[in-house]
Amino acid sequence: MNGGIDTKSNGNVYFERGYGIVDSLKNLPHSFNIKNITAALIATVFSLAGPIILLIKVANEAHLTNEQTGSWLMMIYLVSGILMVTLALYYRQPIAIAFSLPGIVVIGGLLKVFSLEQMVAGYVFGGAIMLFLGVSGLIKKVIKYLPVPIIMGMIAGALFSYATGIITSVQKDPLGAGLTLAAFLIGGLLFKRIPPQLLALAVGIIVSIFIMKSKIASDAMGFYTPVFFKPDFSFAAIVSVSVPLVMMELADFLKGYGILRANQYDPPVNSMINSTGIFTMIASFFGAHTITVAGPVTAITSCEDAGPLEHRWVGGFLKGVIQILVALLGGILVPFLRALPSTVAAVLAGLAMLSLFLGAFDVAFNKGSNFKVGAFTAFIVAYSNISIYSIGSPVWALIFGVIVSLIFERENIKSFLNPSSSTEVPAVPVINVD
Repeated sequence: MNGGIDTKSNGNVYFERGYGIVDSLKNLPHSFNIKNITAALIATVFSLAGPIILLIKVANEAHLTNEQTGSWLMMIYLVSGILMVTLALYYRQPIAIAFSLPGIVVIGGLLKVFSLEQMVAGYVFGGAIMLFLGVSGLIKKVIKYLPVPIIMGMIAGALFSYATGIITSVQKDPLGAGLTLAAFLIGGLLFKRIPPQLLALAVGIIVSIFIMKSKIASDAMGFYTPVFFKPDFSFAAIVSVSVPLVMMELADFLKGYGILRANQYDPPVNSMINSTGIFTMIASFFGAHTITVAGPVTAITSCEDAGPLEHRWVGGFLKGVIQILVALLGGILVPFLRALPSTVAAVLAGLAMLSLFLGAFDVAFNKGSNFKVGAFTAFIVAYSNISIYSIGSPVWALIFGVIVSLIFERENIKSFLNPSSSTEVPAVPVINVD
């Protein structure tokens, strides 16, 4: 696997051995081909069509300033891009790194409860947890007992309001929201290689400018610099923010790992966990949340369509470079997109969540799930958006989901608690999530 370089961890090695950055840079000019370049471009379109709109919507609802929002957007793309380029060059594997998309949804609810400084403390603590799991060697033990269906039930519950928001927005705004949704449906009908969210975004912007007369570009010419936030360490905030984000990051890691294994790679487990933990902590101080492994982008850049196995890493490298460029344009994108009408933005955000919602729902409730009752409990608790002792619903969704499974799915729990003694990281269902 992986061109003859063995990246398997040995004991508590923090970072597995790879090819080396300098050697890969020497080989880079000879490694480009039309397929890995195309894969990078498709992955870029996929990851930009909806996630930025979702981030902007959450920032608007939390009343963040353009500078705060720009710092958030800039750092998640800059830091993840740098890490993606580094991993691609050192290991010659298309390990896609991005920000947690379901994490944005969870953050949207928590920003209504905690200050931005308290949220930053939660981000920092979450990154520290991931780093601890990696350097201590506990990661492989933890993921054996990770209740993925319950986590996905929690994610589906947190996302559900975005799905219903599509319908309510079209009802309120048949012109703007309706045409945006129609563009999505037409795109899905006519185009196979282009995400329909991209056509919906283009139509949404055009409708907003020329029909709804939104002043989108009125203050969109500035460039922002990252804003430093001093963390405010509150116990309730740390628990409410870090616990669900860590669970999501672990689930993202499992998906990315499974995709790479399925495409004949030997992923560097410790390096993936430790580096995302470190880079999450760095980005946190500038308002950015979890940096994690991106499942769909990994799938796009590592599959057979991305060219010969030994050159697919170039797609990951190019995608990382593009992410860095997007980060530098954050100051232009933020005010431009924030001026979109709320109904159009709600439809675009809901459409961005569609594949994520369906994937999470499938893993939580498919035939192979042994925790359907617990997953459903997590779903309804997360959707309720309750807060108990100032701790947010995502944490309670996980807790209540596990408790209910312990009561009603005892036999499945017993089987789950006695996994294979193998140290190999377990495979999980591959779902279309970013």
